[in-house]
Amino acid sequence: MAQRYFQQTFTNGMTLLGEHMPAMQSMAMTFVLPAGSSTDPADAQGCASVLSDLVLRGAGARDSRQLTDYLDSLGLQRSGNVGVHHTRFGCAALAARVMDGLRVYADIIRRPHLPSAGFDSARDLALQALEGVEDEPRQKLMIQLRQRHFPEPYGRNSMGRKEHLEKLDLARCKADYAQRYNPRGSFLAFAGNLDFAALVDLVQELFGDWQPIPEPTIVMSPPPGNYHHEHQKSEQTNIGIAYPCIPETHEDYYAARMAVEILGGGTSSRLFTEVREKRGLVYGISASYGSLKDCGSIMGFAGTSNDRAQATLDAFLAELRRLSAGVTADELDRAKIGLKASTIMSSESTSARCGAIAHDFFMRGRIRTLEQVKQAIDETTLQHVNDYLRRNVPGPFTIVTVGPRELSLPKLS
Repeated sequence: MAQRYFQQTFTNGMTLLGEHMPAMQSMAMTFVLPAGSSTDPADAQGCASVLSDLVLRGAGARDSRQLTDYLDSLGLQRSGNVGVHHTRFGCAALAARVMDGLRVYADIIRRPHLPSAGFDSARDLALQALEGVEDEPRQKLMIQLRQRHFPEPYGRNSMGRKEHLEKLDLARCKADYAQRYNPRGSFLAFAGNLDFAALVDLVQELFGDWQPIPEPTIVMSPPPGNYHHEHQKSEQTNIGIAYPCIPETHEDYYAARMAVEILGGGTSSRLFTEVREKRGLVYGISASYGSLKDCGSIMGFAGTSNDRAQATLDAFLAELRRLSAGVTADELDRAKIGLKASTIMSSESTSARCGAIAHDFFMRGRIRTLEQVKQAIDETTLQHVNDYLRRNVPGPFTIVTVGPRELSLPKLS
């Protein structure tokens, strides 16, 4: 393990992570900054999203066009997003090109121009993305579900709020950048054909003098929960259901993961088989596990016609109730095969592995090997899963519907 996985934290609080994959010619990088939507100023929600665009509009010695042209010339496949906890920037290419790209990302993170000429465009793009949600009922539904299920500020829409974005100005963005683009709580992950000693030297050169500042304090308030209907004229109704689950670091995590795979993880899942195939109630239905830093949740979705919406909600909740009675050995075997297959497939991509080790470090403070993950899956027994399900009956539920009519909530006995 010591020859393949690497981890080093610098004196300013920034951590470097690496997975050596010698069979690969490529390398991927993920830069994770503690600037997620949960740390947006309360009256400037969406600022992190605007900043993630604005920092790319010129940095160091390059203006916006020069920066884009140079990154293109390196052949970098680039990505970026804002999540609940972090802003992420990523790239992948031949190993030497990613090393060259790291110098540019050091400018982007530490020396962005934040130009006035680019601010309006960055903010307008954020507003357009927010407006586009109105044309995506499923996305609109899941945003509403998260807002009502998770405590504030973890339930925020990472795209922000329209009234806040419209009032946002460049001065506020610059002040926010100075408070949240911070080495403390940041980590830089690499996966691929890498030389960790050379990476340590380069990261020390580029970021060693980056001075840390205190991280913002997050004050949480309880979620609204319960049932919420969002009226929308449509021929379809979308249904979202969420309920609490154990966090990813809990000893029963894989029992919970297997249970939700059996419930709604694919075309052999109970939801797909019972609600879609046998009863023909929906065009799409699923459920999945998701975890924030300290809490886990199960989140489900169903899309159906308006005349089948009530029957769909009733059937969905009935399957959740049935889950606590336990699962079968055949169901568990299929869930294990599916989860191990996705784990193995992720090992064939440097970008996926880079994201995985960054996620592991944030959640667990350490990197897990692929062998450790597969072993944990194999060691999850039928008794373990069923004992977990008996102790953890699904609920309480947060339910959101988007469509022309409200639905009635059946009682679960």
